[in-house]
Formats: sequence, C-alpha cells, structure tokens
Amino acid sequence: MEKDNNIINDITITNSNINSTKSNIKIEDNDINNNTNLDREAFLLTRKAENKLNPGCCLDTLFTSKSKRYEDACNLYQKAGDKYKMCNQWRKAADCYDNCSKIKINLKENPLKFYQESFFCYSKADSDNNSKKVFEKMNQYLEKEGEYYQAGKNNENLGIKNENNEKYNEAIIYYSQAFKYYEMDGKHESLKNNMQIKIAELMMIYNHPDAPLKVPGLMENIGNSYLKNSLNKYSAKDFFGKAILSKIYYDDNPSEWKNYINKFKNLDKTFEESTIYNLCCEVVTSFENNDVYKLKNSIKNYKEINEVDEYMINIFHKLEEKITKNNNIEKSNGKEFNFEEEDLK
Repeated sequence: MEKDNNIINDITITNSNINSTKSNIKIEDNDINNNTNLDREAFLLTRKAENKLNPGCCLDTLFTSKSKRYEDACNLYQKAGDKYKMCNQWRKAADCYDNCSKIKINLKENPLKFYQESFFCYSKADSDNNSKKVFEKMNQYLEKEGEYYQAGKNNENLGIKNENNEKYNEAIIYYSQAFKYYEMDGKHESLKNNMQIKIAELMMIYNHPDAPLKVPGLMENIGNSYLKNSLNKYSAKDFFGKAILSKIYYDDNPSEWKNYINKFKNLDKTFEESTIYNLCCEVVTSFENNDVYKLKNSIKNYKEINEVDEYMINIFHKLEEKITKNNNIEKSNGKEFNFEEEDLK
C-alpha cells in the first residue's frame, strides 16, 4: 500500500458511511453556458462516467463487464476532477474524486489517493461537512487495513493545522485521535508522548473543561514512559514536576498534592535531588500558608537556574493567580490562618 505522510490540510471529524457510486455533480444548463471550455469538458466527462455506471443509459456498455465499466468510469471521473481543479472548481473536483474513491471501494482496490484528492478539494471549497466525511472514511479504511501509523500521522498533521489556525479544541481532538492510532500501532512511543504533551499543553493553556481531570494524569504518563527509556529517564522528573504543579492548580486538597510528591519520589529515586522537586515542595508550603510572596520568590529562584517552556510559564502564572485570589478571599473574610508545615512523608 502506498503511503503519504502529508495528506491532511485542515478540518474536523464526524462519522460517515460510504455512499453509492452514483455521481453527485449537478450542473444546470445556464451554468454550462457560463463555464469555461475546461468546465464544459469536465461536465461531459462526468456524463460519460455516469453512462458507464448505468448501462441502461447507453447501449454501448450493455455487453461490457461490470469491473471494466467501473474502471472506465473511475478514469473519466478522475480526468473530470483534474479539469475542474485547473479552473478552480474545487467543489466539483472534490465530488469527482469522491466518486472515484467509492468506485475503488466497490472494486476492492485502494481508494486512498482519491480520499486525499477529495479531502484537499473539499477543504479548498470550504465544504467542512464533506471534508469531515472524507477524512473519517480515510481513517476507517486505514484502520481496517491496519495502517495505524498512517492514520495517526493524518490526525497529527490535521491537529497541527488546527493549532496553527488557533482552533485549539479541534486540535486536541485530532491529537487525541493520533495518540489512539500510535498506541494501536505499538511502535512509536515517542510519538505517543508527543501527542500527550500537546494535549496537556493545549488543555492547560487554553482552559479546556477536561483539563482538571486529564492534565496531571497526562504529565504523569509521560514521566512514567520517560523513566522506562534509558535515553529519556533523566527528563522524567520534569514531567513529574509538571504533574504535581498541575495537581496543585486544579485540586484544592493539600494531602493529594503531597501524595503526588511522595508517589514520584518512590518511582524515581533521583526525583528528590532535583530542583523541580524542591520547587514543588515550596509551592505546597506557600499554598498551605497562603503566602503569595514565598510562591513568587520560589518561582523566581527556579527560573533563574532552569530553562522554562511555555507550559511552565503558564502554570506559574496560573498558580500565582490562584494564590492571589485565595489571599484576597481570606483578607475579605477577615481571617488569619497559622498553618504548621508538615514534613513530606
């Protein structure tokens, strides 16, 4: 099976079924009169393709085998689609290629080339619903054929497109689909981790409603994966630290924060020696004592000796917002609290 890692442009997913091979291209007489020669030629090719698929409409095809008629129809639709593309008739071109893919399915042949073409053209025509259907059919076919890596790449590429277009919720959907396919493929641990990183980052930074439940667990999963890899194990502590800081932000139960810290201390014997571990302990203490100054000072000291990525910059900002809000609430209630600092066990 031919493979192509650059199939996807931009769109979202919906469920769809493979339809019949009958042409869905309709052109009124007035439209034909206004079309260019290419448009007119393409239209005539689609009519010939329909005649191949419906022998009752053309006596010349009555004594031709079904497979031969279907192959001829596919070639005619492809030629028509190419001509429509040349005159920027994207919707009509997409319909032609879509018909080609349906014919290939009926012939039990590989339809991927025409899925790619129709997806591209529907996207150019801003026909979201149709491009969603084609994309889903492509995923279904790849999954059926066991081509999980290619399906994952398609979804990853589409996730990147949506992220670049600031469609973050849709990007999360595609990255999640990509993770699923890479997991099914079972050969690309680094790609799985990359998808989990993207999902967690987008959820946290753009306040996805599922972030409180998923982000800490995603960071923990990545840390566990890194810990098992001799090349990446020293980076595991960074993701454990991100998991803890996320837990502190999303959860208001200090005992859960400490359980998280102790859990990672037991998993990674070097975690306790890291600067991210010290930071997490200081953040816990800051929140227990509602000490805004201590939190900001701890973050400042950490940033002076460590490189911080966009995730860390954003989680620091969110933690500062949270403790400042807590501090203002306590002041408005006229309460003073004296917490005893507990040792982490």
